Amino acid sequence: MTGYTILGGFLIFFLFFIYLTWFGFSIKVENDKNSEDSKIKINPYDNLPLSRKFIDKKNQQIGFFDLGNHILIIGMILFIIFVVINAS
Repeated sequence: MTGYTILGGFLIFFLFFIYLTWFGFSIKVENDKNSEDSKIKINPYDNLPLSRKFIDKKNQQIGFFDLGNHILIIGMILFIIFVVINAS
């Protein structure tokens, strides 16, 4: 296995993860549109779990997958830099 096959595998995994995240987010948005019929609202900040409060209090649409995308993007950039530096 060369470095390029490993890099290609990571890129395929990265693109697949982005697709799954986009698909999950679109399903979440559709479910939120359907649940807007009930007009009784509870303060969303009272019912948030602790892990959700660490990510973003103001944006209710964000989740761990969105944070995971940023971590994967940074990781892929660092991995590509590592491969380019050590290629000989």
